[in-house]
Amino acid sequence: MRSHFEVRLNMAQGLNEQTTSTIQQWESHLRELINAASRTSRVALVGVGHPLRGDDYVGSYVMKGIKARGGALSDSVYLFDAEDNVERVITRLSRIDTKQVVFIDACEMGARPAETKLLPVDETRYPFFTTHGIPLKVLAEQWLVGCKVWVLAIQPKETEFGEGLSPEVHDAADHVWKFIASSLAKEDRDIV
Repeated sequence: MRSHFEVRLNMAQGLNEQTTSTIQQWESHLRELINAASRTSRVALVGVGHPLRGDDYVGSYVMKGIKARGGALSDSVYLFDAEDNVERVITRLSRIDTKQVVFIDACEMGARPAETKLLPVDETRYPFFTTHGIPLKVLAEQWLVGCKVWVLAIQPKETEFGEGLSPEVHDAADHVWKFIASSLAKEDRDIV
């Protein structure tokens, strides 16, 4: 069983310096996105994952970790836990006029388990439909026009049916949610 989608960088077009930097330094780039959020330039973070598909659950797990820290509604950074139904969140995203959307999701990248990369969604390719229905890239192209869409991709180890994350992905997910929560707190941003 595959994870949500397979990520492949478009090697035919080559990688520019900014993309390479983004892949190697997802933390600094994600912090920049969060820091740039304002009432006129909203950012949305969306956790994606099925709770009964092992590491596929990682995005939803990350969002639950952030939300467990508590806080009030922010008017510049929105947090959504889509679980395995991205389609129900995508219309809400289009209505709040976000400028940047970051989907946090398990992605097959051919990397070592738990490796994490921040990739522009337009640099991903889908060889098949995903477990959440329509691929994120297609949803972004149709519903999030004028918005820069990213995927914080975490390489899964196991995506077979079953509960719980593998130890490697669990550790990475804890690191990701703590990093995001601390980035929001450092900027005095409320956590939804």
